[in-house]
Amino acid sequence: MIGHDFEANAADDPRAFAVLLHPHPDYGGDRFHPFVGGLFQRLPGIGISAIRFNFISGSPAAARDQTVNALDDGVQRWPNVPAILAGYSFGAGVAASVGDPRVAGWYLLAPQVEALATTAIGADPRPKTIVVPERDQFSPPARVEPAVSTWQATTVTTIAGVDHYLGVVEPIVTAALDWIGATLD
Repeated sequence: MIGHDFEANAADDPRAFAVLLHPHPDYGGDRFHPFVGGLFQRLPGIGISAIRFNFISGSPAAARDQTVNALDDGVQRWPNVPAILAGYSFGAGVAASVGDPRVAGWYLLAPQVEALATTAIGADPRPKTIVVPERDQFSPPARVEPAVSTWQATTVTTIAGVDHYLGVVEPIVTAALDWIGATLD
């Protein structure tokens, strides 16, 4: 089972697809979060199909399974193109737990440092970017940067002036689109 309210937004002749993962469902996160929704709407415009769904629970293991199922679905819909995993908060931690060979890169927005400590993708040579709000209440840059300092092919960027809840999301969506597009070029 992929998840509740599964949706796909197909690009014409896609060069890739992205699985978009939302914040924790027990705290109001769903597939309509402005970051996930913004990417879902705009990715097809740069030739990348998008998949989003609601997690059925806040269990990291269940969310990981759903994410792998969404990757399976994407491969069936758009064979022979790479996949990107992009997640925010809880969704970023879930994305980091999926070291699937079909993934071309990971975009992790405001991940919790505890989720990064238990992932296997740090040693993976595929590209990763971690974007951390400057004033993140849960995992500020001072905690995230040392946790990923030995990761391969990883860039850590700080978003100035915002906390974990981001505020204005549009510039963050645009930056994510730029990274995803450049990663696939």
